[in-house]
Parts: sequence; C-alpha cells; structure tokens
Amino acid sequence: MRGIHLRVWFVFLVLVLVYSNSAIANLNVIKSFEYYNIYPKNKHDINLQIQRLSPIVHNNTKFHGSTTWQVEWSISWKQSNEICYIDTRSAKLNVVFKMPRIPYDFMATDAVLDTFNNYYEALLNHENGHMDSGINALKDINVLLAHYHSFSDCQALNDSVQISISQIVEKYKLEDIAYDTRTKHGKLQGVSIRRFI
Repeated sequence: MRGIHLRVWFVFLVLVLVYSNSAIANLNVIKSFEYYNIYPKNKHDINLQIQRLSPIVHNNTKFHGSTTWQVEWSISWKQSNEICYIDTRSAKLNVVFKMPRIPYDFMATDAVLDTFNNYYEALLNHENGHMDSGINALKDINVLLAHYHSFSDCQALNDSVQISISQIVEKYKLEDIAYDTRTKHGKLQGVSIRRFI
C-alpha cells in the first residue's frame, strides 16, 4: 500500500511541476528543494516533529517551510555617437524551497503519509505564493531591461539599472511580507496540520 501511495504522490508532484513549469516556460526560473526530515509515529506526531526538527527560524519563530528567491541579472552595453545603451541583457530567478519530508526508508503508516501529504500540498501551495513574488519581480525586470533608455555615460547607465532593479526587488520583498500578513503565514489558505488530522 505504501508503494502505491508514494507513486500517486509522485505523479501528483510531477503534474504540479509540469503545470507550473509551463506557466513560467518563457521566463528563466530555476527551482530547487532542500528538505529536513521528520519521523512521525502517528498523525498527531507530525506537527510535533516539524516544530522540533524544522531548521527554519525567523525572529525567534519556527516555520514549517520557507521560500527564498533571488534575481540574477546582467547587461552589456555599447556606446555609439556618445550614447550608451543596453546591448544584451539577461535575468533569471533562483528559487529555493525548504520543506519537511518523511524519509522513504522511515516506515510511516498510510494514515500518517496521507495526513502529511495533504499538509505538504497546502504548505507548498502557500510557498508557491512567495515564488510568485519572485516571478513578478523577474517579469518587471525583464520589461525594464527591454525598454531601458540610453545615457551619455555607460557607468551612469549601469548605476541607474542597478538602482532600478534594486527598487523592483525591494517592492516584491515587501509584497512577500504583506502576503504572509494577509494569509497569516498560510493559515488562511489551509496550512494547518489540524485541518488534515
């Protein structure tokens, strides 16, 4: 029974990743996962294990999952007739999800796996909202770089681009904070282990 359950979860995860990847296919988004292991003996033990073993701490509060994102960008410019303009540009988004998992070799019951998988799905859905902030930042940066005006000085152009990109990133980092406030860190989106027990 455990093998079937894991295959169904794997198929679901593949479908979620395929769907989400098609939505951002024209953007350069690199996603990765880092996991911390939990070892729940029963459904009620899941939350205790996450609280005890989660390495995610911010302002002395433990969190069950986290998403960090960073936009990397580069430009090259050309100067012609004393006008400096962007010649080539690129931008990509790196996203790292930190999430709990039950190790494959841990013999959890089907009830524990069902509860954990449902909770994990809700948690990942919330964390995807943080990734969306990064994707929106990347979109805005791509538009900015595609339509950036020319300068008479190349260093001034570079400095101006850097300031503009920093402002975009800051805007969406603040949106991440507002997202957590609006959703009460996912609780209003169903991120509560009690919902699945």
